[in-house]
Amino acid sequence: MTLIYDETYPAAPPRRLAELEERLGARLPESYRKYLQAQDGGTLASYNNQGIEIIFGIGDVPEWASLWPALNSRGDVIPHGYVPVGTDAGGSLFLLAVTGHDRGSVWYHSHELEEDDSGHLTPVQNERLSNSWDEFLSSIEPVAG
Repeated sequence: MTLIYDETYPAAPPRRLAELEERLGARLPESYRKYLQAQDGGTLASYNNQGIEIIFGIGDVPEWASLWPALNSRGDVIPHGYVPVGTDAGGSLFLLAVTGHDRGSVWYHSHELEEDDSGHLTPVQNERLSNSWDEFLSSIEPVAG
């Protein structure tokens, strides 16, 4: 199925890709990198089975559609080796693993947090959605409503 967007952005500038990879200390998975080189995120046109509303961009996009504020403000709860790639209407994140044995997989990361006895915050829910960025995109289907 082809995704339908309300709004899209042109290709991410190469310097922003390099900046993100330098910050993460890892090269982005190729399928996600190619996506950003073709289209720098966007807003999906309708509610869908995955719940993703905005796919973050890294270049010249509005702040609400940018990966950078999510990475900067929520860096303390984003697991090491993951990058935020989108959000749902409630502010929960979709993460892409950029390192480790899960590299390339996409995860749902709830914005609701629980505090353990030592004061460490962890998400209420972490759920693996797909093994790759392309697989994740192809799994998105509009929900009639």
